[in-house]
Amino acid sequence: MFEIGGIKMFSAEDITKALHVSKETAYRIIKSKEAHAKTIGRKILVSEENLRKVLNNVKV
Repeated sequence: MFEIGGIKMFSAEDITKALHVSKETAYRIIKSKEAHAKTIGRKILVSEENLRKVLNNVKV
């Protein structure tokens, strides 16, 4: 997890560890339109707020 300007940002690796999902699933979450992922250097990051939005809209 990274904190940028007071905003918690999560990488694919962070998502796999926190949610116990595969790397493929983490990248699927990141690539969803709702995630609004940002690339910083070589990392693709999703804010905590956007990650929550994506997870709240998951259909089981």
